[in-house]
Amino acid sequence: MASIIITIPDAILPRVLDGFALANGYVEILEDGSSETKAQFARRKIIEFVKSSVRKAEVQQAYDSAVATAAQNAESQITIT
Repeated sequence: MASIIITIPDAILPRVLDGFALANGYVEILEDGSSETKAQFARRKIIEFVKSSVRKAEVQQAYDSAVATAAQNAESQITIT
C-alpha cells in the first residue's frame, strides 16, 4: 500500500488546521452526536476529495468512451440511400 505524506511545520500547524477547517465547514460535534478533531476532519475531507476526484475522472472517461462508441456505431451501422 502506498502512503501520501503531507509535512506541515509544527509552527504553522494550528493555522493550517484552522484554515482548512473553516474553508471546509468543520463542526466539532457531528450530526450523530460524536465529535471530531480538526485533524480527523482534515484527514476525512482529504480522503473524500481524492475518492471524489477519481470517481469523477473515471465516470467522465466512461462517458467519453460510450459517446465515441455510439457515434462510431451510428456512423458505421446506419446507411440511408
